[in-house]
Amino acid sequence: MRASNNKITKLQVSIIVCWLTFTATVFGLSINSRLVDFDGANKLNSIEYLEFSEHISSYIKTGLNGEKGNIIHFTSEDCHCNRYSKQHIEDINQLANKHSFNVEYISLREHDVIPATPSTAIVDNSGKVIYFGPYGEGLECNKTEGYAQTMINNYLKGFSANIVVKEARGCYCTT
Repeated sequence: MRASNNKITKLQVSIIVCWLTFTATVFGLSINSRLVDFDGANKLNSIEYLEFSEHISSYIKTGLNGEKGNIIHFTSEDCHCNRYSKQHIEDINQLANKHSFNVEYISLREHDVIPATPSTAIVDNSGKVIYFGPYGEGLECNKTEGYAQTMINNYLKGFSANIVVKEARGCYCTT
């Protein structure tokens, strides 16, 4: 047996490096093509939270009856991204039930202001938006612990930032 059969040649190393580079590039492009902008149509560009609060108030079916406020979950029936928001919704609803928020679900197909689903709005008991936006970011919207949970926790501690998220990339379905 010859000693050269046991050694990796420069050609073999070059082939492996090229293959790994190609695979990583294709994987990265594949993932990036599945990420979409939350507000790709720029529906929220000229809207501030007070004006947005007026739009959201029409979706509060039971009135402003939550002791702390209302949480509205926006979905689209045919949106494949809904499966990624289930855990976020469960976590939010646990917080809502524990702290006397009213919870509502709204299914949308098209909308003038709501840019994408799945998304959520947190409205205080005076009707002002505390938070509107996606549950999270990333390929399966699980890159974060959840924007909405953080905003609820901050609100319960006495902080109200009145945030309308306009820029996020993840798994969203446009409306």
